[in-house]
Amino acid sequence: MSLRVIAHACAKEGKGTELRELFAGLVDPTRAEDGCVGYELLSSLDDELAFTFVEEWRDRAALDAHLASPHVRAANVRLPELLDGEVDLRLCRLIR
Repeated sequence: MSLRVIAHACAKEGKGTELRELFAGLVDPTRAEDGCVGYELLSSLDDELAFTFVEEWRDRAALDAHLASPHVRAANVRLPELLDGEVDLRLCRLIR
């Protein structure tokens, strides 16, 4: 059974464009990763500073490899200057 991930993050005031660009840059390399079933970046209609990733991974090992990938590690270096708070990361399984 695949693993689903919902990751929600909000940009600091004045940092929305930078965070959007950083997150958008993760999409193509992530989709090319072995074990990535689906990877989407969403922006909130109500809050231009709020972003959500909806992900599906073959298994936990594929997610762990993604989190350790060079493009994710490089993005993580920039997050403290761009994020308002922490990333809310939820690991889920499909019920139905």
